[in-house]
Amino acid sequence: MDEKKLKEAGIDYDIALDRFVGKKVLYEKYLKKFLEDDHIVAAEQAFQEKNYGDMLEQIHALKGVSGTLGMDSLHLISAEIVDALRQNRYNNLEEQMERLKKEQERMCKVLLEA
Repeated sequence: MDEKKLKEAGIDYDIALDRFVGKKVLYEKYLKKFLEDDHIVAAEQAFQEKNYGDMLEQIHALKGVSGTLGMDSLHLISAEIVDALRQNRYNNLEEQMERLKKEQERMCKVLLEA
């Protein structure tokens, strides 16, 4: 993978690589595996069903994965949604989910091109 492209896209490559104890091959394996991540699909389904408990579980998992991989913007949006769900604030969830989906799609595109 092209480290420069990943960094330019906002992935905190160096800090994330530290989380993988400097094992570049392992880190990049998990970056590629992110392309198969379906937490957002499950979260969207839970959102449509107004099952906010399941939605919280899925978004929290996505928050963890994106944070570990250095996808700071995706992590931040996920954290905002987790906070809203924990505080039972559902009025802006549709907008937040749209932002989340767009950022997740952008990250996947970056990973495919890097």
